[in-house]
Amino acid sequence: MLSVLYSAAGGLDTAAKTQEVLARNIAYASHHGYKRASMRFTDELLQASGETVVSMEEGIAFDQGQLLRTNAPLDLALEGDGFFALEKPDGGLFYTRKGSFVCGADGRIVTSTGLTLLGISGPILLPPGASVEISPDGTVLDRGETLGKIRLAAFPDKSALTRAGTTLFEETTDVSTAMPAIDCSVRQGFLENSNVNIMTEMIRMIANSRAFQASQRVAAAADSAMSSLTDAAGE
Repeated sequence: MLSVLYSAAGGLDTAAKTQEVLARNIAYASHHGYKRASMRFTDELLQASGETVVSMEEGIAFDQGQLLRTNAPLDLALEGDGFFALEKPDGGLFYTRKGSFVCGADGRIVTSTGLTLLGISGPILLPPGASVEISPDGTVLDRGETLGKIRLAAFPDKSALTRAGTTLFEETTDVSTAMPAIDCSVRQGFLENSNVNIMTEMIRMIANSRAFQASQRVAAAADSAMSSLTDAAGE
């Protein structure tokens, strides 16, 4: 009976965490560059008891989102496998698929929060009144003059990336595995939408809610049965 109760409790925990992830995906579905969170489940055998338990780990789905045309010269979308590299204030790096940039006061291309978009040779500086053109390979030009080339990074194993914000990612490894992105192109005047399908997430949420309710019923039934056995033993 205890095993039934433990199994039901595990089901409740799984459903609760899954519901949290689904709700977060729906909340951030309108954020450009947001990547859907997912849950990975694996079965683990406990050597002591011989029971199988389900372990949960949150993952990130990096599949491509649809592109939205904005025609803004510093709105950039990536097609293919790659990330923009952003410089932190401490000199470290963030990576993102959100390509909504502006020209900072010092001419740097920056995010709305002031993070600098890096080029291959460092920050790319725009002169006052620049007429910016950005080619698919990331080359930044002003009236035909090359100002730099956007640094595009790819990762052989994206599990090395962890979420550092709604649309920011950073590496978890001590040694960087980032490499130049090859299968990736820049689209000027576009932004990448999130890869969240709200209808799909809502359907998953309904199914998960039913699983939660089923686990609740099992837990209640097991608890009632245990109480009856305890009462009978005490008589």
